[in-house]
Amino acid sequence: MRICLFVLLMLAWPAAAQSVHKCADSRGGHSYQSQPCAQGEALKSWDIPVYAPSTTPATVPKPRAPRRTATPASQRAATAPRRPAASRDSQHARCLAARASRDSALQKLGNQRRYDDLRRLNERVSAVCNHRGRQ
Repeated sequence: MRICLFVLLMLAWPAAAQSVHKCADSRGGHSYQSQPCAQGEALKSWDIPVYAPSTTPATVPKPRAPRRTATPASQRAATAPRRPAASRDSQHARCLAARASRDSALQKLGNQRRYDDLRRLNERVSAVCNHRGRQ
């Protein structure tokens, strides 16, 4: 019963009634309607304010950049230097090639793949993409 009432209220949502009235039936049930109930049948009434959007455009504040704190020189020296962009790009290309190789091997295996096959193929991709085994 509650689900039916919820569905009916959701279907009536676009109607934008300004008041809701809970009325009693002749059978002892309840009904919800936007028109006032007949004399003596009203159980409860709600007045719903109509939403009127403002005509002025809302200004959205720009997000602030996070504050950076100064890093002590001892910590700056301890961080590893970044690799050049060319090295990062070639690493990314090798990772993509390893993934493509794994996908083609899985496609060749089809439904005949075993856990050992999956583990072996995923370890290869992990070794290339996660920089394992590199000095």
